[in-house]
Amino acid sequence: MREYPPYAVAAVAAVLLKDDRLLLIRRGCPPGAGKWSLPGGVIEPGEGLAEAARRELREETGLEAEPLGILWVLNNIVLDGSGRVRYHYLIVDVLFDQNSVRGTPRVGGDASGIGWFTLDEVKSRNDVSRTVKRMVSHVERRGLTYIPLDSVDHVSREAEQQGCASSGL
Repeated sequence: MREYPPYAVAAVAAVLLKDDRLLLIRRGCPPGAGKWSLPGGVIEPGEGLAEAARRELREETGLEAEPLGILWVLNNIVLDGSGRVRYHYLIVDVLFDQNSVRGTPRVGGDASGIGWFTLDEVKSRNDVSRTVKRMVSHVERRGLTYIPLDSVDHVSREAEQQGCASSGL
């Protein structure tokens, strides 16, 4: 359940800057329907960050590229009119290598449009999501510094434990 969730939903977004232009898709579904945003979506169970970001980039844009690392993390909370949490996503923005892009851009997944925008266009347009504008501000302040992906995924197999309530961690 993504609307009125009991917990935050883990998601990724693909950040692809090529020739000083940022790849964005127009959201076809809520939240943010009609807004230009980064390609992205929910991390599937058992999926690593790089794998999830590659999949979302491919599904929504038709492009393939190699992820470099984590550029930014956003705790995105959207409240309804009564102040209840309608959407809550913890979004990990993954930066991709602009020199590794393969394929031809095409609309896919829940995207209804695709385009390349300068950072100035992103900042000035009313139809670009606030989350993308915040990420662009971060990049302008800090540059394209990232945390390499080889140090962030941890997968382990634990012995079954008895007598403890599941904490979800």
